[in-house]
Amino acid sequence: MRLFDFRCPCGQKFEDLVKPDVTTSRCSCGLDAKRIVSPVRSRLEGISGDFPDAHDKWAKRRKQQIAHERKQYS
Repeated sequence: MRLFDFRCPCGQKFEDLVKPDVTTSRCSCGLDAKRIVSPVRSRLEGISGDFPDAHDKWAKRRKQQIAHERKQYS
């Protein structure tokens, strides 16, 4: 079961938890709504094209790894 967006002919949009092969769902108004493709919600940095804070997370993990290795081998 997955969560999909549906749009009814009356204009209402809603989400429904259905199997991937299901393409229609009953709207609260009683009409059959068709499954629609939802936009993906992601945000990229304008300069690097990377996800925000991705470099910061990598740098923090790398710093921790180096500190762990220095402690382990000293």
